[in-house]
Amino acid sequence: MSTRKNATRMRTEEFEMVVGDTPLFVKATAFQTYTMETQYRVSVNGSPVYIFGWHPALKRITAIDRGSAAGNIPPNVVNAIGDQLSHRMAA
Repeated sequence: MSTRKNATRMRTEEFEMVVGDTPLFVKATAFQTYTMETQYRVSVNGSPVYIFGWHPALKRITAIDRGSAAGNIPPNVVNAIGDQLSHRMAA
């Protein structure tokens, strides 16, 4: 029996932004879930990876980690990153 893997090409973007007075270096890599949804592995200033994706109730890309790590990102930073992901990668 042979199995065929679908190679999903990951797209990585790196960008700098300033939120408030805080400079941020963001590295985001797009990937597809088993349900074919696009999500993003996001690192901010070399942080551990956070998962961002579409939130249907908010109608925007936001941090969707279920763990406590997502709570470490201030809401204004989450919103700014989500906006950038929408403009840069989701188009």
